[in-house]
Amino acid sequence: MIGTRRRVRSPLLDLVRLPPVRRHGAGSPDIAIGLVSGDNDITALACVLTGDALSVSPLCPILPRSCPDAGVTPGELSVILGELLDGPANVIAIGTGLLDGGVHERRVLAETLDRAAERGVLIFAAGGPHTDLTTHSWVLPVSSCAPSGRVSWFVDLEDEPRGLLAPGEDLPGPTGPASGNGVAATLVAGTAALLLSLHPLAGGHRVRSALSIGATNPRRSGPPLLDVTRAHEHLGLLNFAAG
Repeated sequence: MIGTRRRVRSPLLDLVRLPPVRRHGAGSPDIAIGLVSGDNDITALACVLTGDALSVSPLCPILPRSCPDAGVTPGELSVILGELLDGPANVIAIGTGLLDGGVHERRVLAETLDRAAERGVLIFAAGGPHTDLTTHSWVLPVSSCAPSGRVSWFVDLEDEPRGLLAPGEDLPGPTGPASGNGVAATLVAGTAALLLSLHPLAGGHRVRSALSIGATNPRRSGPPLLDVTRAHEHLGLLNFAAG
């Protein structure tokens, strides 16, 4: 059974202190994860959530939505997100890039993201250049870091990066190692789903705030590094644990 499979110890997960929290659960069938990615990447990203190697939140159902590898326009993304919000998804990971779009479709995307915020549906997007997606106040962009915790070599950070750092470099999977900001965003989305299952009364807004705390290091550039144990403890202090 998927919930009882042996989880592999990974230094990448140790970096963000995920294993201690995974001992408390494996997610919940009631917490669904929407996954938006290019056709060539969506299988690898899904394996971050449920694959034997990492198995971040194996009990959480995945709602996959594939798109062209080149990215999606604001209008196309609005349609996809609308479907997931009605799905319903509790957490959404966006591993694809956002292409240019007209004024109207950009406004529609903003309205769709606002609707996600109103519902407390968490959205994590692959970090990168500032777009209407990554700069929206509700969206948490996630950039990849190496096993050392430093920003991955392929990441271009903005002058004032926001969001989180998370492992996204050579993560193991059945199709081979996977790298990219989308990989990192998916790992954080799976973590959010795990926390929602462990703290069902907390809701998306409080889980988002707990994840945003992260761990800072004055010698490390970039946004805070994901710290799952810290987020779990923060939610526990608020007394939102299951049972």
